[in-house]
Amino acid sequence: VFYILTRVVILFFIIIIIFPLLYTLSLSLRSPDTVYSAKYFLIPYEFSLQNYYDAFFYAEERLKVSFPRMFLNSIIVTTSSVILIITLSIFAAFSFSHLRFPMKESLYNVMIASVAMPAQVLLIPLFYLLIYFGIINTYTAVILAYAGFLIPIGILILRMFFEQIPGELTEAGIVDGASDFQLLMRILLPLAKPAIATCVILLFLDTWNEFIYAMIFMQDPTIHTVPVGLAKIGTSRYHINIGTYSASVMITIIPVMVIFAVFQRWFIAGM
Repeated sequence: VFYILTRVVILFFIIIIIFPLLYTLSLSLRSPDTVYSAKYFLIPYEFSLQNYYDAFFYAEERLKVSFPRMFLNSIIVTTSSVILIITLSIFAAFSFSHLRFPMKESLYNVMIASVAMPAQVLLIPLFYLLIYFGIINTYTAVILAYAGFLIPIGILILRMFFEQIPGELTEAGIVDGASDFQLLMRILLPLAKPAIATCVILLFLDTWNEFIYAMIFMQDPTIHTVPVGLAKIGTSRYHINIGTYSASVMITIIPVMVIFAVFQRWFIAGM
């Protein structure tokens, strides 16, 4: 009975999670004339890709920035942020897990505690700081902000994984004369692929979907990211077909699905 009950509950939550995505996909595949038809509910009454065609040109006509341009902006910001965060997190996690230095645990605890701080708390100070350094309305502004808030998460995941690797492996490397850098690159990193894959997926989701910092720190329409563009399209004073908006949403999901497909084997292994 317990087995059946747990499977029913799991199935219920899966339906809750999947249904909005399926309904959005259904709306995006309906012709503009039948988008509000509920005759077959999830199955479009008349299939059409017109909404996807319109999605690429609506933003350029109304917001003066093309959808492909916003897509490119998001890819640049997200890719750069993830690479920077992963690189710094690897070296920091190695230092916290295998090196000895004063106040190591205190620094680590303070850094991890910062994860609990809402991003909105530092929004205004960061805004003026970026103006002072002259990098407001640039990719760099958002990339550095993302790195500052997400590096502790990367360090937390990677340090826990590094500490689970048997000490005999690193001791053998030390006996063979390996330096700390060689221990990291030749022993720990090859074994840490599941943890790195987990970080990549989580960080990609966070940065790709982030809205507030992207909206405040990059107000120039030509460098808007996809979440900002979608928000402005949805709240635009111009009427937009719900099918076109749904198509825009489905397009933005593609990179997330690609990233998960690429890293899923290591992600599942790291769970």
